[in-house]
Amino acid sequence: MPDVRKKAEEFLAQVPKTDVTSNGATAALFTKLTGWTQDGLQSRWKDEDVPKKKRRDAGNNDMSGLATTTTCNEFVGKLSAHIGSPINLGRFDIEKELKRTGYGDAWVDATSGKRPGRGDVFRPKKFHMGVSDEFDGDLWKTVESGQGGPGQDYTKGFDIIRRKQQTWDPNTLQGWVDIEILMKLSVKAPKWAVGWWRFEVNGSRQFVWIPERGSAHLFDAPPPSTAKPPVTDGKRGEVTPDGDAGGLTIAWAGAPMPDVLRNLPAVQYMLGTRGGAQLQAFKLK
Repeated sequence: MPDVRKKAEEFLAQVPKTDVTSNGATAALFTKLTGWTQDGLQSRWKDEDVPKKKRRDAGNNDMSGLATTTTCNEFVGKLSAHIGSPINLGRFDIEKELKRTGYGDAWVDATSGKRPGRGDVFRPKKFHMGVSDEFDGDLWKTVESGQGGPGQDYTKGFDIIRRKQQTWDPNTLQGWVDIEILMKLSVKAPKWAVGWWRFEVNGSRQFVWIPERGSAHLFDAPPPSTAKPPVTDGKRGEVTPDGDAGGLTIAWAGAPMPDVLRNLPAVQYMLGTRGGAQLQAFKLK
C-alpha cells in the first residue's frame, strides 16, 4: 500500500506559503484544489444574498441561519481523492459517515490525548473542516480552505486557501480522521475470516471477533451469540490479511508480538504462532 502520509504531503505541497485566492493569479490553482471557480462562487453568493438583502433592508445585520458557501469541505474532498480514500472525507458529518460505512475506527476523538498527523482531516466544533500539516512543539500548522467569502458585498468577495498556525487546543475540535488507519481499513478481511473464533494458546482460551473492516476484538468470555458482533469493545487488534498465504496477522494493542495465522483450506480452522507459542483458532458457529 502506498504511503498515505506521502500522498497527503504531495497534495499539500501544492499550496504555497502565500494565500491561494479564487480570483487573480492563483485562480487556476484554487480551482484545481477545490473544484470551484470564482464565477461559480459569485453565482452561488448572488443566490444566497437574496434573503440576506431582505434582512439588511429591514435593518437586521444578523445573518445567522442563512447559507454562505465556502470551499473548506471541497478542499478536503480533493485531498481524499488524491490519497485514494474509500469515501469522500469532505463532509461535515464525517464521524457519522465513517461509522455508517464501516470505517469508524479511523475516527479519533479530540479527547483521546493524541494529535493529528500530516493529512489527517480535522473537524472543529464550529462548522468547518481542514487538513493537519505538522507540529512545531505546541504550534499546530494546518492547511484550510474557506478562509474568504462573500463579505458584505458578494460582488467583491473571493474565497481563500491558506496555511495557518495556532496553539494546539483539542478543546476546539470534535476530532479528526486518521488517514493511515482509514487506508488500512479499506482492505477487507477475507470472507472466511469474518466472525467469531476461539483462540487457544498456552492452555488458555480467548474469543475473538474479526469484522469485515476494522479492528479485531479479543475477550476472555465466550460471546452470548456467535451470530452477532460484540456490543462492547474488547482488546483491539489491527488485522492485516495475507492474501498470498491465505492467512492473516493480528497485532494486539500492547502485545510485543502479533498473532500470525494461516487458514487451512476446506476447514474453519487457523494454525499459527503468538510469539514462540503455537496458536490454534477454531471458527465458532
